[in-house]
Amino acid sequence: MEGGKQEKIMRSSFALFFSIFLTVYSLLQVFIGIHGWKILKAFQIPISPIIYGCAFGLLAYSYILSRVGNHALPEPLYRALHTVGAYWLGAMLYFFLLFLLFDGLYLLSYLLSQVFDYHPFHEFLRSGQSRRILGGTSLLIVLSLLTAGTIQARSPKISRYALTIPKPSASKNPLRIVFVSDIHLGTLIGKRHLEELVQRIESIQADLVLLGGDVLDEDLGPFVEQNMTETLARLRPPLGVYAIPGNHEYIGRHLKEFSQYLQQAGVRILIDETVRIDGSLTLIGRDDRSAERFDGHKRKSLAQLMADVDRNAPIVLLDHQPFELEEAEQAGIDVQLSGHTHRGQLWPNQWITRKVYELDYGYKQKGNTHIIVSSGYGTWGPPLRIGSPPEIVVVDLSFQTNP
Repeated sequence: MEGGKQEKIMRSSFALFFSIFLTVYSLLQVFIGIHGWKILKAFQIPISPIIYGCAFGLLAYSYILSRVGNHALPEPLYRALHTVGAYWLGAMLYFFLLFLLFDGLYLLSYLLSQVFDYHPFHEFLRSGQSRRILGGTSLLIVLSLLTAGTIQARSPKISRYALTIPKPSASKNPLRIVFVSDIHLGTLIGKRHLEELVQRIESIQADLVLLGGDVLDEDLGPFVEQNMTETLARLRPPLGVYAIPGNHEYIGRHLKEFSQYLQQAGVRILIDETVRIDGSLTLIGRDDRSAERFDGHKRKSLAQLMADVDRNAPIVLLDHQPFELEEAEQAGIDVQLSGHTHRGQLWPNQWITRKVYELDYGYKQKGNTHIIVSSGYGTWGPPLRIGSPPEIVVVDLSFQTNP
């Protein structure tokens, strides 16, 4: 009875969220669509408003249609809508910013013309020539950004951190950890992308590999169909491969089944669990914050997870979303590894993530706790990265040596 009530609440919350999202999204499409129509008219392109409206509407809602009709659409049509729609999400952002800038200039020039009676710049902005310049320039800028973003999304960097933990350890000293988060395996990031990642990790010669959540991009189908389990199984570092769930594993509602595939690949998924590595280092894998929202269960507190942990030994925490960093500091965690933020993925979204998170990317020390937040390896939505390159994080942990 209680579970049914909770399910209804979750469905109502999702319906409200989706309604708000769809309204805002639609308003953005109308804004961009009107400007696009004015530009076409300025170029005197012979197209009826009905045809333009239908074509633009299909483009604008192609990603949503692919998500909603995932299991009903023929595979080629689904992939086409999904790919085109994903790129449109990136193009949409920059068309919106460019058109907003143009409207701002138009408004400014109008106000100046009212003050000075006549302003030649305002007259120019009202002309068809300015629309043609705006259209051509905007298209060129957006296409350039999509090209650059596609290249950057496929050009990961290796970020290296050397940390010293003032605790003795029987593990290898230094201990090399490779941390990768937010791979988002699915329709757009498939087996070839995963094979490249595995090759890069193998070349680093890690002692321990940690996957920080959002390994999957909601849909389990492509992972199974492309036999990505076989590729992931090639990772065989001496101290093993461990993973935690992210919000997308819960959004897709395939966590239980996906965990079985990870197990087949030799990857142990930690969901509010602790494990002793190499007889000394303790690894804590936290459940994701979204578990309560999408699965109806609340994750354990860090204090609960630390109840039986040897605090004299090194402690590494995997927590997908980097919220409440002071909790790790107060609990006595030595190293926290997180992802989730993508560092905004597309400029200027970094300005938002910096406000939302205490640390949206990089390294920070709070007390004796070292915190690293990765920009992630894959992409969500647009297969683009602009101003936020993908990365593989390498952490060389050194420990106190006995005198």
